[in-house]
Amino acid sequence: MVHPVLQSLGNAERGTGVPVVLLTGADRLSLDAVAFSLADSCPSVCSITYDVRPNAAVESGLDVVRTITRPRVDGLAFGETDSFGLEECCMSCTVKHDVGRVLESMCSALLPGLPGLPGLPGLPGLPGSSRLPVSSESLPAPMPAVFLISLPVGLEGTPVAQYLSDLFDLSDWGVPLYVGDVASAVGLDEFEERFFDDDRLCLYGLGGLGEEDAVYDERSTGAVVSRLIREASCILELPVVGAGCLSRHLDAAGECRCREIIRAVAEPDAVVYEDARAVGIRDLPHCSVGMKLPAR
Repeated sequence: MVHPVLQSLGNAERGTGVPVVLLTGADRLSLDAVAFSLADSCPSVCSITYDVRPNAAVESGLDVVRTITRPRVDGLAFGETDSFGLEECCMSCTVKHDVGRVLESMCSALLPGLPGLPGLPGLPGLPGSSRLPVSSESLPAPMPAVFLISLPVGLEGTPVAQYLSDLFDLSDWGVPLYVGDVASAVGLDEFEERFFDDDRLCLYGLGGLGEEDAVYDERSTGAVVSRLIREASCILELPVVGAGCLSRHLDAAGECRCREIIRAVAEPDAVVYEDARAVGIRDLPHCSVGMKLPAR
């Protein structure tokens, strides 16, 4: 019996074209700080950020908030924000499918001769979405050098990377894309507390006692921190600038050993940057992670 085979349409040759970098993190402050630093390092980065908000009006109780910041020819950036209810089976499926639709729409608009030039059209949300107020000013949009996708707090990048890798192989959008890096933002401030924390990860809010609007993951904070580090092809550390860590893991000389913990958890071939503030997005390896992903 001969089984049919899906042929690649050539949209994504490994390591060629425009890289898509997925950024993960277990706390909002570190995730936003690293995302801002990476986007600021290159004027032609298109940044797509996902977050969650409580919404009692939808069945899941959660809204997904998507913010797109894309470059313009005048060197400034144009941003727009959409929100839509989490209506698929899980957060991972909702986000990865939305990322695929957004990238397809943007690539189609960037092709010469197609509607949407100059500039990019507004990107529709999913059913039930609501457009938040943004500037309507539009100038011609250059081809991004990199797409930086910041995933919601705690969301693992591997399922999203696998989906996008398959999507790029089987689609022909005219703009070659490939999954570059799954990067993890890790703040060293209070890192040990998060790494050994068996309470549920807070996805939204401060997570304090009595905070009614806080949103929690089913997994523990420590489990999420270790999984995000383990899956990453590169790890971007934010040095201690505040409270630091607890004292129980200090060595005899009083030195913090958080970096050693991170290095021990990470894959042997993962690239670890000890100061994310000194790293530009063009410095990331940008090697396709498609071949490293576990077989389904």
